[in-house]
Amino acid sequence: MNPAAAHHVAFVADAAYLPWCATAIRSCLDQAWSQPPVVHLLHDGSVTGPAGGDSLSRMVEAAGAVLHLHEIAPTTVDHLPALDRFGTIVWLRFLLPELLPDLERVLYLDADTLAVAPLEPLFALGLDGCPIGAVANVVDEGLWPHVRSLGIDDPTQFFNSGVLLMDLAALRAEGSADTLLQIAAERGSELRWPDQDALNIVFAGRWHHLHPRWNAQNSLWEWRHQAERVFGDSLVRDATMDPAILHFEGPLLCKPWHALNHHPWRDEYWRVLRTTPWADTQPEDNTLATRIIARLPQDRQLAAFLSLARWRLRREQGVKA
Repeated sequence: MNPAAAHHVAFVADAAYLPWCATAIRSCLDQAWSQPPVVHLLHDGSVTGPAGGDSLSRMVEAAGAVLHLHEIAPTTVDHLPALDRFGTIVWLRFLLPELLPDLERVLYLDADTLAVAPLEPLFALGLDGCPIGAVANVVDEGLWPHVRSLGIDDPTQFFNSGVLLMDLAALRAEGSADTLLQIAAERGSELRWPDQDALNIVFAGRWHHLHPRWNAQNSLWEWRHQAERVFGDSLVRDATMDPAILHFEGPLLCKPWHALNHHPWRDEYWRVLRTTPWADTQPEDNTLATRIIARLPQDRQLAAFLSLARWRLRREQGVKA
């Protein structure tokens, strides 16, 4: 296989996220390819050893593909803000243009994605001179002021960073890695969605709009009316009926591995996970409390879970005090 001619797919993960990242990688490998893809995993050094990178390598190689593990020294990004649940590992994707100097294009996928259709057609798309291709993010109206504070007047022109078709040559030419890391360092306290906000600041008005089926976010199902305002009803219908890459963006219940998740593709997610070396992984937060909540009508479960989360937070704060 000629690595330069192959299709390259990149991920970022740490040890805690490895089962979910492995599922995303497995789903990509399961699609039809003219030649097996080359997979890149950027990590912080925690993805090593028999239970980590070695197992992942065997899974990828068994599919006839190639895995490159890129360990990034923590000092590279540990001076940048570690915001909430995101940590500093989210900044690693900014390094892809320089980390892969011989490549012209790479598809970056978040670890909470699932490929459910062939990906080669995405690689064949033109970007109309833009350095990246992405899908718009459906933003709740209450957060529009935040989007505008980033310099984006129209909140429907704010893209989601979970699926990025990256023109690495163009990004290298403009020194995007340095620019993005500088934004992260200087404006980190302003960034609600750290890497995504930084990317939108730098590439505002300079990103190619991809069909939402390439990043079929939870909002297409959960906030359908708002999604139709961004994409139009026809594209939303196409994306939900024939998605290519599912993206389970958001916290807690948004993830298919949470015990109370009800995404229509959840069963498929677990089917794919069971074909990875992490097949014995169990749903998160499968506790007595969530099992009781699961018995409620589905339209009441979220409110009950939020009450549980608030109670847990008060208890945790009381213990710390």
